[in-house]
Amino acid sequence: MSVDDPPSTDHMPLREQFTKHYLQIREWLNTHSERPGVTLLAMSPDAVHGAAFLAAKPNNVSTAIIGRHSKADLRLKDDASLSLRHIALLLFPHPDDGRPCRYRLLDLRSATAFLDERGKRLRALEADGPAFVRVGHYALLVFATSGADEPWPEDPEAGWARIPSRLYLDEVETEKKSKEWEANSDKAWEVDALPSMSSSPTLVHNVAGPEMAVHELLDSNEAPSGELLITSSRGAATVILGHRAVQSGILLGRSRRCDAGKVLSDRAISRVHILIIEIAGVLYAIDTASSNGIFEDEARERATPLEPGSSISLSDVAIIEWRTN
Repeated sequence: MSVDDPPSTDHMPLREQFTKHYLQIREWLNTHSERPGVTLLAMSPDAVHGAAFLAAKPNNVSTAIIGRHSKADLRLKDDASLSLRHIALLLFPHPDDGRPCRYRLLDLRSATAFLDERGKRLRALEADGPAFVRVGHYALLVFATSGADEPWPEDPEAGWARIPSRLYLDEVETEKKSKEWEANSDKAWEVDALPSMSSSPTLVHNVAGPEMAVHELLDSNEAPSGELLITSSRGAATVILGHRAVQSGILLGRSRRCDAGKVLSDRAISRVHILIIEIAGVLYAIDTASSNGIFEDEARERATPLEPGSSISLSDVAIIEWRTN
């Protein structure tokens, strides 16, 4: 779902935006309330600009890409400040125990990342309840469902009152902040428009994302978790990954913001083609809305576990193998 009119740059409190567009928001939330997963909505003061639902899987992550690219799952094409592939939504494997789904929002090394409600610029967050961030000119609403949620009420104010407050837990410094990075932080919404703290808030964890210092994939004081062997028509490379790198994620593709260098410079490789990251103890290769896909045993995959000794192909021009000691 998308529109052609660019979003307004005017600031409007989140609560006011939510209640103004509540009829559309409620329709999307109620449509998918009986399935475990995550509903995404992008809005501005003017309109709801896009929406998507990501269903949970019991034994694998589910993924969605947000950005300006035509292959993005939630395409926000009308704000030039967004990257073509800006954010990945990673939905954890979901045990059928009645709890809401846990998810991670992960910036794909864009120039601007995203802001939380406090105006703090983040590279990644994790939560299992509603969370709201600002991406460029858009407010991005993320609602996790358990599959047994009550229908949302008709009244906008009652709908707003249903949303638990968010308690932000700053677990890590996502990177060494440059002066430019700090200067780009901004107030996301008026703080007094947020719900008051409830007895059961959504816990939002500020976690590490792929750091901009892309060459530092193994800390000097840690043992390697394993290595990626990359071969293509442009040559071969070995990328050694430490625990921090697999936890926060690395990116592979043609762009200079990716790891592995010129070995993946073939034009059949997308600028940001694949994310390698550990989720719930499993290392995954995740397609970041690439043009030509990733393949395992000739089957195209969105997200596939990387077992020791296993390999995947990017389009038909590169092979990636994961090895551990």
